[in-house]
Amino acid sequence: MPFGKIFFAHSGPVSYKIIDRILKDLKKSGEFIKLRKTTAKRIYSILVEILENIAKHSITISFGDSPYQPSVSAEMVNDKIVIHAENPVSQKQRDSLLAQLELVNDLDEEDLAFFYQDKINRKVKKYENGAGLGFILVRLKSSNKIEYTFTEKARNTLFLVMQITVNKYVMKKLSVERTASSPKVLLDPENNTFEISGESRPSDVASFYNEILSWFDNYSQYISKSPPNSDPPVFNFDFEYFNSSSAKYILDFCKMIAATRAKGKEINLKWHYERDDMDMLEAGREMSRISKLPFEFVQKETR
Repeated sequence: MPFGKIFFAHSGPVSYKIIDRILKDLKKSGEFIKLRKTTAKRIYSILVEILENIAKHSITISFGDSPYQPSVSAEMVNDKIVIHAENPVSQKQRDSLLAQLELVNDLDEEDLAFFYQDKINRKVKKYENGAGLGFILVRLKSSNKIEYTFTEKARNTLFLVMQITVNKYVMKKLSVERTASSPKVLLDPENNTFEISGESRPSDVASFYNEILSWFDNYSQYISKSPPNSDPPVFNFDFEYFNSSSAKYILDFCKMIAATRAKGKEINLKWHYERDDMDMLEAGREMSRISKLPFEFVQKETR
């Protein structure tokens, strides 16, 4: 990976008092201040976990005359932020740390989130100190696997060397399971999958759709700062039925897509309807006309 612009660096012993000072300085960093709020909070969270991990392990390690010290740095590399950390660990700790890192890297994001919930709800044993939670949070916050190696830099002293990469413009997926009265929602930028399908008459329609509209507001900012995608996003609306309350929010969604397109970002919308459901086809045509957003109409075979 090419060298970037380092905006945070610390080398030397780490205590909780030192962490407070380090984080205070980080918040004043110009490059950190320029980050989007969501990205900045994720970087902050990752650095807290890494620094606290170093503080815990450094208590039991004596460096003597060794020139090697714990270190943490963060740098801007193109559209990513790369965090590099070197943490002294004992030979005895290696196997446990290796098992934890392998586990969090093997789990997908959904399973990792469940694992995290299980860990925080479990009673912590004496001297356990929430072992493994830090790595889970780092993986969840970065949305990338943790690159790591164990390197012997001093006699009988290993260093856990980690590299955590965070996309500068991070966008999480929104997933809502379908119910008898509300549609399935899957808005997943990582896999370029965008779908709302099923029956829409939720009891709290405002709450249901405001979450979707808020997500898209963030997504429109995300793609405005991201490099062009060779495979433009396609939003698939596949409603079996929607009531009048839902119609307003669906139209608002279409208007937001149209506004994003007007800024030069290519986003397409497919309106699915059953072959003999002319009402759904006309509803799509009307929404296309009002929102000034071109729809691609996709006819499905009647079930």
